[in-house]
Amino acid sequence: MKCPLLSACPLLASLCPFLVLVLLLSSCSQPPSKPAQQTVIWERAGSWSGRGDVETNSFPAASGYLRFTWETSNETKPGEGRFKLILGSSISGRQILVVVDSKGVGRDVAYVSEEARTFYIKVESANVDWKVIVDEGFSATIEPKD
Repeated sequence: MKCPLLSACPLLASLCPFLVLVLLLSSCSQPPSKPAQQTVIWERAGSWSGRGDVETNSFPAASGYLRFTWETSNETKPGEGRFKLILGSSISGRQILVVVDSKGVGRDVAYVSEEARTFYIKVESANVDWKVIVDEGFSATIEPKD
């Protein structure tokens, strides 16, 4: 049985094998694309170190997603070292939350997600040296290269 469309248009009949070949080759020549990956880019907001109590200067956080990397060392009275890290709002002056409350020597990483604003941190410490690094996280998408 002949196709009435092909017999009505000789040009279409002559191009048909070529079109089929092009469609087959184009579908086979391109590998599937890799999906985009979500990641977090960290930017330094501030770092502080010391011994005893401190209230830092303000630092802005446009995303509100913060990473606190902290460490205590050199406990002078065994069992009596303490370290408390408090996040506060520079706008209202109020304390928002206790990020770390630790006794003795230690280290860890804590994550906080808050509304974007300008913050400060308050350290309450006794009998230990301490270090704190605050980084702000930004969501990003990694597009694969072709």
